[in-house]
Formats: sequence, structure tokens, C-alpha cells
Amino acid sequence: MQQESIALIRPQMGTRRSLTVRRYGKPGTGPKAYFQAALHADELPGVLVLHHLEKLLADAEKNDQIIGEIVVVPFANPIGFTQYVDMKPLGRFEMRTGQNFNRHYPDLCDQLIEAVRGKLGQDADENVKLIRTELRRLIGEHQTAMGPMTDLQDLRFNLAKLAIDADLVMDLHCDWEAAMHMYTSDSSWPEAADLNAQLGCEACLVAEESGDNPFDEAFSRPWVELRRAFGDEFPIPMATFATTIELRGDQDVYDHYAIKDAANLFAFLQRRGVISGDAGPLPEAKCDATPLAGVDRVTATHGGMIVFAVDAGQHVK
Repeated sequence: MQQESIALIRPQMGTRRSLTVRRYGKPGTGPKAYFQAALHADELPGVLVLHHLEKLLADAEKNDQIIGEIVVVPFANPIGFTQYVDMKPLGRFEMRTGQNFNRHYPDLCDQLIEAVRGKLGQDADENVKLIRTELRRLIGEHQTAMGPMTDLQDLRFNLAKLAIDADLVMDLHCDWEAAMHMYTSDSSWPEAADLNAQLGCEACLVAEESGDNPFDEAFSRPWVELRRAFGDEFPIPMATFATTIELRGDQDVYDHYAIKDAANLFAFLQRRGVISGDAGPLPEAKCDATPLAGVDRVTATHGGMIVFAVDAGQHVK
């Protein structure tokens, strides 16, 4: 394992922030998987899951099981970790701008389409290599063109550069009160069905574009748009599978959950050829994918408090 610390823009005099990045395996030797947790800094189940996953990755690396490269950012939002009011963490929105930490990631789709125009061929693998080369170039140029940035913008670009060329992008979150569920692009379904089943998700919500370019869509949408622009002429696979995994509710920070979740993510990496070994039989899926547009909010007729009559994940009519 190699660990690096990426210094971020200093928000004020006398302050310093950085991103911790851990790398397992060797770049360029196989598929690349990217994991991050706590992009919403008050959502901690993913931090514990990655803690347990990294134990498994360290053992796999010792045993030469890692075929590709695995990048782990265990604490993806050092800005949000410093935002406390009345002893409560406020890690979903930046307090200075009110912006969601999981929105407004670089949108490279239009630039990418122009960058590969006239360069694509009939070899799908070569097309993927070309596209990823252009993505790495464009994210760097886009960052330079921005000029002076805020610390929030700097955080977004540094995270995006780490994930821009990954085959698998796994953003670990949680909800307030929830059963296990995940979000992904509908262009990634049914290929994503193995992760949905492995994690035991009670819901899998799919959409090409949910609005304001959240982290996962910043890496899936370029492939969606390329396929729309050139898919009738050239073979362009959905080469990046990006997902937001919602690890139940924000109070579900328990080893018995996290150890099982980490083992399931490890098995998924084995099934996808990032780690060698037998992943075992795929569990039976608890749900099929459904459109994110089908989600609705229940609005109370007047103020009050919520008292749950059933547990999260139960089916009701």
C-alpha cells in the first residue's frame, strides 16, 4: 500500500487541509477501482466500511491477489469535518456557500465529444484508452482554466482527478433513516445487478441525470453522452460503472454491519476481476432496479414529529 497526502488550498491564514489517499496494487496492470467515504462529512458508515475493507485489501496485496489498482480516499471531505454547530456536525452543505458537497463536479461531456471526434475506431478497447487519455487531459486543463479557486472547488477537482479514469467508482454515503440502497446510471443496468445483489440492497434507483452533476454522474455521464453521439458508428462500452451506495441510516455505524459490507465489496471486486479469488455464489437479489423518478416525498399536512410505525425496508401498502 502506498499512502499520499494531497495538500488542499488553505481557506484562511494559519490553517491547512489535505486529502489522504491510499493505493493498493499497481497502476496500469488491470482494472482500476476508486472508493471514497464521507463526502457528506456527517455520514460515517462508509468510513467504518472502508476501515474494514482496507484490512482485506492489505491481506490481498500481501498475497499478490490484487490484479489492478484500488484507490481509497477514506475521508473525502476535510472541509465538512470542521463544520460543527452546537456540537452537531453539518457535513452535507458547505456553510459559506450553502452548496452541497456532492454536487457541481466538472462536466466534461461536451469537451470530450469534440476531443474524440474523428479519432474513434472499430476497436472498443482502443476507444476506451483514447477516451480515458482525453479525460485525464481535459480534467487538468479544466482545472487550469478555472484560475483561482475556492477550497471547495479545489476539493472537487482533486477528487475528480483521482477517479476520472477508473473502471469502478464507489461513493459511500448513507441516508437519515434507510435500508441499504444504491444509485447508478440506467445505462449501467443490468450490469450493476451483481453489486445490487451482493450488497443486499432493498432498492436500486437509476437515472442518467439527476441534476447538478453529483460525484458518481460526473464519471458515468461522459460515457452515456459519447454513446449517444457516436454509438451508431463506433463501439463505445459503458467503461465506467459509477455508483452511490447508501449504507442504511446515519446512526448505523456498527462493526457487524461494516464487516459484512466490506466483505461484500471485496467479493464484488473479485467478481469484477480487480482481485483474484473465488467470490462465491452471488446472493439472490432482493430488488430490481427502478427509476429514480419514481421516488416521492410524503408531505405532512401540518407540523409535528415523525414516529415510524415500521422499520426501514419493509414493504407497505
